[in-house]
Amino acid sequence: MSFILEKDKKIQIIDTVDIVVIGGGPAGIATAVTAGEQGMKTLIIEKNGFFGGANVAGYSGTIGGLYSSAEDGNIEQIVYGFAEKFVDLLKENNGIVEKVKFGHTALAPHDPFVWKEVADQLIKEANVNVLFHTSFVDVIMEENKITGIIIENKDGRSAIMGKICIDATGDGDVAAKAGAPYVYGKDGVIQAMTMAFRMANVDWEKASKYSLEDIWEKVAEADQTRKYNLPRKHPFIFPLPRKDQAMMNCTAIIGENDQVLYPTKTNDLTYAEFAGREQIREYERFVKDYLEGFEDAYVIDTASQIGIRQGRTILGEYTLKNEDVVNAKKFDTAIARSAWPIEIHGGSKGVKVVNLDDDYYEIPFEVMLPQKIEGMMMVGRCISAEHEALASARVVAQCFEEGFAAGYAAVLCVKENIMPKEVEVQKVRTFMIEKGSRL
Repeated sequence: MSFILEKDKKIQIIDTVDIVVIGGGPAGIATAVTAGEQGMKTLIIEKNGFFGGANVAGYSGTIGGLYSSAEDGNIEQIVYGFAEKFVDLLKENNGIVEKVKFGHTALAPHDPFVWKEVADQLIKEANVNVLFHTSFVDVIMEENKITGIIIENKDGRSAIMGKICIDATGDGDVAAKAGAPYVYGKDGVIQAMTMAFRMANVDWEKASKYSLEDIWEKVAEADQTRKYNLPRKHPFIFPLPRKDQAMMNCTAIIGENDQVLYPTKTNDLTYAEFAGREQIREYERFVKDYLEGFEDAYVIDTASQIGIRQGRTILGEYTLKNEDVVNAKKFDTAIARSAWPIEIHGGSKGVKVVNLDDDYYEIPFEVMLPQKIEGMMMVGRCISAEHEALASARVVAQCFEEGFAAGYAAVLCVKENIMPKEVEVQKVRTFMIEKGSRL
């Protein structure tokens, strides 16, 4: 292997802020808006030209985790706070369908464009500074403390100095660069990626008769004909606010010979993008042939990037354990509730769902504090959790509440001149409860 030496560069510091957030998905948005609303000089950077992360760019397309779980279907909302604030704005703009059945719980499919609009509105109202089309490159460290980040965009490479840094990248890119320890799933095995898409001209008066289990039976029936290439046997199909549209979470991207694909490897991402688009046409053909109401439906668009469920898990001051989830553990330092099932997408091994009925567990603040590193928190799917526990805790409502907590914790850090690991979590909880969270 040969190398070149990159020439030394003098990098301009273009801004100094209180709080810098890297990543504009649900967790990043909640963090930045919360900090901005409390008067902090806040900057959020995002690689795309819009907010939403995996929920919009990756078209997961639903807000999961809002509701309780019960075998008899008697479910209720259990997550409020920032999650409810965002959902209420989606409702006002006719951008969400509430309580669509999903196993023993429910979810809320949304219109991706309305999601972007709501995020834009909240960011602007909170006076948060934004840099779209901007990539995170590296961290600026003083010993084990992050003091800023290096970014790159069309203007070139530059630096942002910040008192507190929030890693909302999903894959823990910032924490990993800083030297925080991390793992990938269970023994290196992580969940499969998905290329999601939308279909239009769907007749939901006919199609609504199918449960997810009915659709899975149809997949098995189609498989027997050997006329379709349907690697995922348990696709998810949901109605959207536009009455003739469907959110199609159907594909499973599996490497050759069942090789694990990592969202932190460019070659794997490239392979996944090609494979995803190929699978979409097969699932389009399948639903048109096998599901009433889809006979005249067609693909209107695909996710702008491959959908990612799991990347690096940054090891934190506490790791949410599988037993915490299944035993409905409560924490004195809880910042979010969840009754979402343990939902593992295993590629060729199918989808495994373990329902969490009749109770909920809580996510503690400490899962957002990286080991060995000061001056930062991580939010979203890179929080510290065991593989199966993360398969429950990674969904949108919980990401919103993690960002809500991290945003106010960052405010306390700036005001009190302390590090995140020194924050009095009860102050964070009190703030969240006053703003509507149920803890």
